[in-house]
Amino acid sequence: MKFQLLFIIMLLAVATFNSFILIFKREKNISGYRFLYASLFFYNFCLSVYFVWFEAGFIMEAPELLRTISPLMYLCAPLFFFFIRNSLSGSVGLSKRDWLHFLPALIHLLDLLPFYFESSQVKSVFAANIVSDKAKINFEAGGLIPIQFHYLFRIFLQTGYFVYSLYLVNKVRPEIFIIKKGQRRIFDLKIVLINLGWMVIFQFVYAVFEIMIHFGNLDLIVENYYLRRISLLGLLGLNLFVNFRAEFFNDRKENKKSKVVDVDKQKIHIPYSKNGDQPEINIQISKELPDAFSQKEIELIKSEIISKMEEAQIFTETGLTLNQFAKRINVTPKLVSLVINREFDKNFNEFLNQYRIAFAILKIKEGYLDDYTLEALGEMSGFNSRTTFFNSFKKEKGCSPTEYWKKFQESPS
Repeated sequence: MKFQLLFIIMLLAVATFNSFILIFKREKNISGYRFLYASLFFYNFCLSVYFVWFEAGFIMEAPELLRTISPLMYLCAPLFFFFIRNSLSGSVGLSKRDWLHFLPALIHLLDLLPFYFESSQVKSVFAANIVSDKAKINFEAGGLIPIQFHYLFRIFLQTGYFVYSLYLVNKVRPEIFIIKKGQRRIFDLKIVLINLGWMVIFQFVYAVFEIMIHFGNLDLIVENYYLRRISLLGLLGLNLFVNFRAEFFNDRKENKKSKVVDVDKQKIHIPYSKNGDQPEINIQISKELPDAFSQKEIELIKSEIISKMEEAQIFTETGLTLNQFAKRINVTPKLVSLVINREFDKNFNEFLNQYRIAFAILKIKEGYLDDYTLEALGEMSGFNSRTTFFNSFKKEKGCSPTEYWKKFQESPS
């Protein structure tokens, strides 16, 4: 076996194993990513099988397995779509009509039943033909529907899912397409879309070339070979990102961009300003906070708080606590609380909910509730329960979210 082929198989084997483990990993912060992990698992698994069976030729040892995983390849795109939809709506699991997305896989399975009952000798002939000429994998050993149709239809279906996912993202979270630092969830989604988009684009071009080869008698075999290899880079990038997310590196960068000042054995981290300049701090700080700080330093902390709220939209993170927020801006929780109380005349939770309600109102005006529920809106805005969302909304606006929505429908202005 060639070293290059062995290396690809080893990478895909590790990626398949890792994505499978992630599906069943019990951690609260990854629950929203399980559909992504499942989609990634099927991509990795199907590609691993392809390289082991056909590129390495092991299908000759067990020809009866030919086409057994082909229906599973229809699951990759729908599972990715479920991840995008649920991430945007704040929902979990599947809806009642989601079974329709699995119909192509079921139809392909039923379509292949006559082939599955063929003898091992017949399958051995097909397997030998495909191993000797990899291009024949798109043409031979099919069911009632030509196997070439499934290869092309699957790629076009995958492209359709991806384009519709982009449409939903642009409709619900258009800020994802803006190139700027944001909260982790937006950053994650952006990187996932870039990597999968890479794979989808090159596989779509591959499908177009296949049609041109078939109907135009063009010699694009070599180009298609490299297109499929290039598309794997997107899958590799997605696997790397999923297994080594950038949050760790972001935390390290933030810690480096801080000035440590001793306050009676307590350390307060004063962040650098946005332009990278170190703030001038040349005062003795006592326990009397915030009076011991100059107005310039208080304004600096205030600007960091506003930046995290308005630019990073950190308030949409469900269950965000004062300690967690203070850690993000490298300031003690006590100081954050005092600055918010002094500058905004609110406690931390009131300040947080004010942004959450404003965000929810913005989404209502954008038509979010035309497609999703009030519960999904509350979770998307950062509330951890329907009751908390309704109570906070009524306290802030004097009416419930339902009443506000009805008033908006009657008078959109």
